[in-house]
Amino acid sequence: MKINPLDQVIVICGPTASGKSGLAVELAKLIDAEIVSADSMQIYRELDIGTAKVSPEIQAMIKHHMIDIINPDQTYSVAQYIKAATTAIEIIRAKEKAVIVCGGTGQYINALLDGLIFIDTPVNPAVRKEMKQKITENNASDWHLKLNKLDEQAGSRISLNDLRRIRRFFEVYETTGLTQTQIYEKSHAKGPDFKFLSFYLYPDRQELYTRINQRTEEMFESGLVEEVKRILEKYPLIRKAQSFQAIGYKETASYLDGNVDLRTVKDRIGQVTRNYAKRQFTWFNARNDLNVINDFGSLNSLEQILNLIDY
Repeated sequence: MKINPLDQVIVICGPTASGKSGLAVELAKLIDAEIVSADSMQIYRELDIGTAKVSPEIQAMIKHHMIDIINPDQTYSVAQYIKAATTAIEIIRAKEKAVIVCGGTGQYINALLDGLIFIDTPVNPAVRKEMKQKITENNASDWHLKLNKLDEQAGSRISLNDLRRIRRFFEVYETTGLTQTQIYEKSHAKGPDFKFLSFYLYPDRQELYTRINQRTEEMFESGLVEEVKRILEKYPLIRKAQSFQAIGYKETASYLDGNVDLRTVKDRIGQVTRNYAKRQFTWFNARNDLNVINDFGSLNSLEQILNLIDY
């Protein structure tokens, strides 16, 4: 039985450069949908070329949400994204239009599909300092034993020698009164806000890596160096900002600083992007509720999606 796209939110996810955005646009044209981005770097204004945003012309044709919502020197959390994206989905559905969530940020996709509630676990400098003083290499085994008694599941995941994670466990426990497992259970208690029909583009890796290299070259041809230069001039402290973690920006800044040549920068960006794609594969491979499409965002992929949709 085919799914009515008004009844379920369609999700298109997958690694970078797999053709998600183009596929989402073509699908949106056919089913009268609006698109909600699930990309943690496309939320920033002025970061256009390096984040591979769809063009203004396409955005004028198909309404996109969660793109260009904050300035590059601002911060944004997963919890903020989920709240805003959920509101966007509700607004689109109220217009009796279909919704397509499209992106490759695993944390955003997982949080939406699982309906996570975000439990505040703030950093408490005083408690962090206290734990660093109390928990040392000499007594880590004793603290790990305490940890295991409080939370056996966390104890099985955290290594006996992992001082950083042991300290963080007790920092959070002292601050919130909750163990890791209790936080996990509370965050998953609500469940998803919508029914989802999800698709995962899973193309051949070697071909994907070739496309990543090609797209890197295209970004420079489109003016990435000039884009990064403008941002550095406009936001003097941008190098320390969350947005500057977007692949391609700090690497290009290094070129502008005269530290490396352009060929080296391109090679670095290609390598970092390939490593990111590997992590994305890991994120999405861990889920068992995604319809896997062994292809890029092609006509074949579109047909596979349409086979499940009544439009």
